[in-house]
Amino acid sequence: MTLGDEVTVLAPGAFASIPPGVIHTFRNDTAQPVRGLNVNAPAGWEHYLRELAAAAGVGRLTPELMVEIASRHDFHPA
Repeated sequence: MTLGDEVTVLAPGAFASIPPGVIHTFRNDTAQPVRGLNVNAPAGWEHYLRELAAAAGVGRLTPELMVEIASRHDFHPA
């Protein structure tokens, strides 16, 4: 997981708390499936994530489309 300028390998059962406005990303570098739980407050972010996942599932996710989807959910990427 990259959180700001810090890169950390999370072990099973670990968690990360991401403050608002901090640039972050994550990935799975193993061949094993990974399960994650994303908790957001206030509610509503899940609608953006669902639309993003649907676009990625059909292989049409581009940076431009990500911005377009974000704008529909009152989210403005840095």
